[in-house]
Amino acid sequence: PRGEALALLEQVNAVMEHEPYRLQTDDGRPGGLLRLPGRPVPVFVGDLHACIDNLLVILTQNGFLEGLLAGSVMLIIVGDAVHPDTPGHEEEMDRSMLLMDLIFRLKLRFPERVFYLRGNHDDFAEDINKGGVPQGLLWERALCDERGVRYRDAMQRLYDLLPYVAVSNRYIACHAGAPTMKASRKDLIHVRDKPKLEHQLTHLRLRKPNSPIGYGLADVRRLRRRLGVQPNTPFVVGHTPLSVDDTLWLNAGGIENHHVLFGANPDCVGVITRPRNKLVPITYPTEPLLPVFNRLLRTGRMAA
Repeated sequence: PRGEALALLEQVNAVMEHEPYRLQTDDGRPGGLLRLPGRPVPVFVGDLHACIDNLLVILTQNGFLEGLLAGSVMLIIVGDAVHPDTPGHEEEMDRSMLLMDLIFRLKLRFPERVFYLRGNHDDFAEDINKGGVPQGLLWERALCDERGVRYRDAMQRLYDLLPYVAVSNRYIACHAGAPTMKASRKDLIHVRDKPKLEHQLTHLRLRKPNSPIGYGLADVRRLRRRLGVQPNTPFVVGHTPLSVDDTLWLNAGGIENHHVLFGANPDCVGVITRPRNKLVPITYPTEPLLPVFNRLLRTGRMAA
């Protein structure tokens, strides 16, 4: 219902105003950089693009949900949970709403252990499109139609509050990649005042031989130096799937400890985690868990 949906999102925005581990700007606003502790085991999730079953699969595997409950696991979603990626379904926005509802509930339940980094699809911009479909505009219209203008405004507020980069002494993560422009740690905190840097953190793609515009090894090295981490610190991103039939790539682009995740593969979903001193890639087959979950709710067995 509209009222419940709006109340849920407004509660999340209230948390985001004072999000744990967020570094603040000089004038006291939540900045673009998260400084996370190294001890909880991180679980990195790539672009989900409305694939709610993929997130449900992740939560049911390897004790990740139990780890969230126990405080030993930290879930880091690298943006772009919305806007379907499947050809022929780009205009459908219902599951995007449902997936964000799930992420919001996770954030409220685990405010210090669930984090969402802003991606290029986390916006209403008219230039966001997939297969010629203007997904940014359709997303805005769907929210207005289904949940009202106040909800759309609250979602825009959420976008304005999201962090862009997460760093600990064990890893770095952002949505798109290392900026090619020179950016200091302070610039990353004040990213909303720097449109070019904001765009690069959410839109840049890995440089390829046939596409020289993008980031490369030198940019990753510079980002590590600016953030004060070790030269071999793992760097995890989403945004640029390297093929249509996989979900994660280690040492992508020949850059050591640079890993790419894609969470919307219909057949499998991968995560990168770090249970000890080394990042570990794990891939699971996807399952249609949403119907099972709803059936359990209807029969009252979830409470049990």
